[in-house]
Amino acid sequence: MTDQFIKERMYLKGVSPKTLVWYKDSFKAFNGALDSKSAIIDRIAVLRNRGVKAVSINTWLRCVNAYFMWLHKEHGKELVRIPRLKEEQKLLQTLSKEHLSHLLSFRPKGRNLVRAHTVALTICDTGLRASEVLGLSKEDVDFESLILKVFGKGGKHRLVPFSNELRKALWRYIQKSAGRIFFGTKNNTKVSVRNLERDFCVLGQKLGITGVRFSPHTLRHTFAVGYLRAGGNLFYLSKILGHTSVKTTERY
Repeated sequence: MTDQFIKERMYLKGVSPKTLVWYKDSFKAFNGALDSKSAIIDRIAVLRNRGVKAVSINTWLRCVNAYFMWLHKEHGKELVRIPRLKEEQKLLQTLSKEHLSHLLSFRPKGRNLVRAHTVALTICDTGLRASEVLGLSKEDVDFESLILKVFGKGGKHRLVPFSNELRKALWRYIQKSAGRIFFGTKNNTKVSVRNLERDFCVLGQKLGITGVRFSPHTLRHTFAVGYLRAGGNLFYLSKILGHTSVKTTERY
């Protein structure tokens, strides 16, 4: 039945390739243990004894619970719900004011470094995910209204505001770009998240940032924390970040 679940999600829901990989990894982790709740709990114990972290198991359980909900709704099976494991609460890493000052004053050289720097400024100003920034086309950037039209997780669209300062940076960048993809390669193809993270590693070294991982995710955290510290509304932040639930945003 797991194969049918995956096919329906692929053909009817249009989930991304990344989501399909998550489904397969989750079912692989619980292969042979999906017949009952007790079997799943036993498998969780085995995984924990192997040293698998609670956060990883919870990621798989999200898929397993979605599968059981599908069995219940589509095939009339009894609803099974597996509670999530308690996770160790870690402080979210963010950039310091000094780090941000270095980022804002930096003048990059070279195509990849200029692109990475402008992407970093964009995430700091808007809180977008790396994949969302890299998916922007020139038509998605409204310089007049200061709005980004974002295609986010789950195929959902949302509008995200940006500042006058970011408009200057985006305008300067776009003058030297001929392709339709805003942050595309010289061949007008999308930059992969992995390649962006590689460029961020170089940029972080150039900026002299230490003590915190310089990554798109860290910049997203930095935006969210800064937004709330400035008196921003948690509900609006949730919408800006593209979270499906405010509970996800509450960790900030």
